Amino acid sequence: MCTKKNVAVFGGAFDPVHRDHATVANICLNKGLCDEVWFIPSPDRWDKQLNASADDRFAMLKMSIESSARELKIPEEKFVISDWEIQLGDYRGSYVSMSMLRERHPECNLRLLIGADSYAGIPHWRDPMNFYGTNYNGQLLLNEFELIVFSRNGYEDPDIEKHLEQGYAPLHIVGEKDGFVGKYASSEIRKQLMKRRNVMPEGLLPEVYEYILDKGIYND
Repeated sequence: MCTKKNVAVFGGAFDPVHRDHATVANICLNKGLCDEVWFIPSPDRWDKQLNASADDRFAMLKMSIESSARELKIPEEKFVISDWEIQLGDYRGSYVSMSMLRERHPECNLRLLIGADSYAGIPHWRDPMNFYGTNYNGQLLLNEFELIVFSRNGYEDPDIEKHLEQGYAPLHIVGEKDGFVGKYASSEIRKQLMKRRNVMPEGLLPEVYEYILDKGIYND
């Protein structure tokens, strides 16, 4: 009997990438929640102001994840870094992106990897290119795609039982019981860089920090 490959799709701005991104991905692999993690940075977005360009965010993500994979001794094929969504141009939101990936990769069972801070807002996620009033598509995402939700400081983990009672697709949690305590936030790292550029914020890899300094990213 042929089983589909489980893939954790880790999208986001990665503005900038930090150590928690690779750490939670590695835990997903070790727990057997996925066979691969696909890191897919978003293009410029309607829902948040991004500080670094898409090219810079992709470059930082690539060097950080590849370095982390070597450090964690993860086979290179297990961490996949793709600029697929950046190349699409317009940001269409998670449901459209996941649907397109599902069509392109029918051999894979796709699981969306997100933080606990994002979970509650999913019902109001939408496609900005096809949005009319209350035409949200987050409900479709919850119905059709499994989620892997990782803990974030200051946010409660989703209630799995309540999630399933609503008829949603399966939900998996990665948190303290798995050895994951999310310590870093891209927004906080940006603030630290703007205040004291001569000090590398905790959570950044040295090569990413040097790239930021060299490119003059996150200048106040």
